[in-house]
Amino acid sequence: MPKVWHKYIKRDSLTGIWKITESEEELRELLHAIEGEQFNHSTRAKQWLSSRVLLQELLADMGFFGPYTLEKTSLGKPILNLPGIEVSISHAGDYAAVAISKSGPVGLDIEQIRPRISRIKTKFMNDSDLSRLGFDEDLEWMHLVWSAKEALFKFHEGGELDFKEHLHIDEVHEPHLLARIQKEGVLKQVEVPYQFFEDYVITWALPSE
Repeated sequence: MPKVWHKYIKRDSLTGIWKITESEEELRELLHAIEGEQFNHSTRAKQWLSSRVLLQELLADMGFFGPYTLEKTSLGKPILNLPGIEVSISHAGDYAAVAISKSGPVGLDIEQIRPRISRIKTKFMNDSDLSRLGFDEDLEWMHLVWSAKEALFKFHEGGELDFKEHLHIDEVHEPHLLARIQKEGVLKQVEVPYQFFEDYVITWALPSE
């Protein structure tokens, strides 16, 4: 099985990364425990299928063997028919990633590092983010901020967020960030572990302890 790795990011939160090497047919044969949502865009079918196979594998690692139903809310948040289990899914390039939690919300994002992000940095980076960028247009920092804010968005369960105004990176302590979601007087402190590998970055948003 091409599950690259899986690990507990916190005591009750398990994550995994899957390198997509199979054909669409092979992935469909592996997927047997998850029902519900359907996928209709064949160009991204392998990303979609591999993330569901990985979810199936991680749930089995935690002692859940299905069958399960996976649906999405109107905001696109994946929902399992397993009470108390939160899930977040992401994919980029040749990888799919999944995080599941038994102790509250979780947000996950994976991004492939590409130069074109510099063209859109002001759409998601606020003045504080930009001040850490330096003169060399650090691609890793830009992607880390983007990925962390995507994970924070998935972690948040209260509707729309502005990436510049409502999502803030306060401290950087390798290999994690301290962040906050602040909107309309409501403040959430969030821990964001991260990891770089190959030309990718992956981030997780978890309740701050």
